[in-house]
Amino acid sequence: MIEESSDGKDVKEPVAGLTAASSCIRFSLTASSSLSSFRPVYTHQCFEGECIEGWRPLPEAERQSREVYRTWKFDDVGPADVVDDIEGGGGIHKSYLRCPSNAERIDAHIILSPSCDECRIEIRTTRDADRGGGEPIAKKAKTVSFQDVVRKLSPAVPPIASVGVNGADRAELVPTHEGVTRHNALGGCLPKPLGRVLKTYRRKVKGGVSHESSEEDAEFVLTLADGSDSEVAEYHNSIQPLARWFIETADDVDLTDVSRGYWKVVYLFRCLDSSSQSSTVGLAGYFTLFHFKSPFRKPRPGIIVRVCQALILPPYHRAGHGSEMLMSIHDYANNTIEDEYSSGMEIVEINVEDPAPAFVALRDAVDYQRFTSTKKDRMIRSMEHDVTKKDFFEVSEEDLLSVAECMKITKRQALIMHHIFKCQQIMNWKQSLSSDDEAISYDKLIQDVETKYRLMVKKSLRTFRQEELGACGGKEAQKILLGQWFDETMCHYHRVLKTTSPIDYR
Repeated sequence: MIEESSDGKDVKEPVAGLTAASSCIRFSLTASSSLSSFRPVYTHQCFEGECIEGWRPLPEAERQSREVYRTWKFDDVGPADVVDDIEGGGGIHKSYLRCPSNAERIDAHIILSPSCDECRIEIRTTRDADRGGGEPIAKKAKTVSFQDVVRKLSPAVPPIASVGVNGADRAELVPTHEGVTRHNALGGCLPKPLGRVLKTYRRKVKGGVSHESSEEDAEFVLTLADGSDSEVAEYHNSIQPLARWFIETADDVDLTDVSRGYWKVVYLFRCLDSSSQSSTVGLAGYFTLFHFKSPFRKPRPGIIVRVCQALILPPYHRAGHGSEMLMSIHDYANNTIEDEYSSGMEIVEINVEDPAPAFVALRDAVDYQRFTSTKKDRMIRSMEHDVTKKDFFEVSEEDLLSVAECMKITKRQALIMHHIFKCQQIMNWKQSLSSDDEAISYDKLIQDVETKYRLMVKKSLRTFRQEELGACGGKEAQKILLGQWFDETMCHYHRVLKTTSPIDYR
C-alpha cells in the first residue's frame, strides 16, 4: 500500500540510507552500468529495530548515513527520530544504538536483473563471519550469520539466483523453494513489454556510480497489464517483494484474485536495446490498480479504480515518470474498453489508498494540471464571483459533484482542487492591485479576503479530520492544531502551484 508512517502525530518521513540497516544494504540494476546503486528507505519488515544485529555499515556508508541524517534533520519539520552519537561527534539515527561500536562491517549488495525478477546477493565484510556451520566467530555481541542475513533479505527481494561472500560463491546460502530450480546465472531483460502499450516517451537518466553528472537519453514504455494473465501474475509475484524497501506497509497482492474485484498493473519499462526490431526492456516501476464495482455511488454508479501500490525505482526518480503514469491512468479511465469483469459499467472514480505525503504531492499536482486544462467555468459557479464577494468562498454540493464526475476523482479531492484554484485567484488579484495612495485600504481588503479564505480551508480541515481534532485536549489545543494544519496546507498548495504552468484567471 502507499501508506504514510503516521499515528496522528507529526512524524518525519524516513529517507534512504538513514538507518543502520539501510546503510548496510544497497541495490544495483544491471540494466546500465551508468546507474548509481541505491539504498532502501524501510528495513523494518526484514530487520528488527532497523539494524542487522552485530554489524555496522562500511565506514564510508556510515559517514554518508550521518550526512543523510543532517540533511534530514534540518530540512524537514517534526520531531527527529535520532540520538546524539558521542563517539562520532554528531547526530545519528537511533537504530545505531543497537550496533556495538566495535561491530564488524558489512555491505549486502543486491544486484537486480534488468527485469527485476531475479537477483544476486554479494556480501562483503571486514572479516569472515562464519565458521563451518555458519556460526559467528565473535561471541562478545550477538552477530547474525551470513545465512541469517540472506534468510532475512529473502522475503523482500526477487528470487535469488546466487550468493557470494567476500568474492567466493556460496551456493549453500541460496534459499531453496519447492518447485524452483536453482541456477547461478542472473536473468536478463524481458524480450518485450508486458501488457498493452499505453505510451512511449523519452527521458534523461542521470547518475553514475562515481557520482558523475552525465546524462543518458533513454526510451520508456508505459503498459497496462491484466492481472488475470498468468504470465503477468508470475512476473509480478517475482518483483513485488521489492516494494517492502520503499513502501512502509507494503505486502504482496494476488493479482489473480477476482473475489472482490479485479487487478490491472501499469508498468514502466525502460527500453534497453533499440537497435533490434523488438526492443528488450527492463523494469523501472509499476502502479497496481484494484477495480471494484460501486453500485450505489452518487451521482451515478460504476467502477472505482484504486491505486494501491506505486513504486518507481530510485534511479528513475525526479524525471516525471509518476506524472506520466497517473496521467495515463486517467486517460485509460476516460477511454475504458469494456472487459469481462466490468459488466458494462464504466470507470467513474480513481482514488489512492492511504497515500504517503510524496504521493499526495504528485497526485494533487497532476489533478490540478488536469483541472486547469478543463472548462472550469462550467464546473464551479463560484468562479463567476469576484474574490471580494462572499459567494466566492462558497462551493455547493452540486459544484463539487460536477468537478468530481468530470475529473473522475473523489468529492474531497474536488474540494482540494477548488481551494488551490481559489488560492491562485487570490494571488493574481493581489498582484493586480496598484500601489497608490489607497494602499492602506487595500491592506484592509487583502486582510479581509485572506481571513475568509483561511476560514474556508479550516472548515474543510475540521470536517475531514474530526477524529484527530477530537483527540485534542480542549478548544485551545484544537485551535493550535488547526492553525498548524492550515500552515502546512498552504505550503502544500503553493508547491502545487509552482509545479504547474502559471495561468492568469483574472
